[in-house]
Amino acid sequence: MTNLYISNEIMEASIISSTLILLGLVLGFALLKIQGE
Repeated sequence: MTNLYISNEIMEASIISSTLILLGLVLGFALLKIQGE
């Protein structure tokens, strides 16, 4: 049970971090497009 709990926490952390990275990429791309116009 403890192993499952730990892996769930790691999964949540990785999902959150990957979501933040994706948001950063999208925001950076949007800013580049706005500046390019």
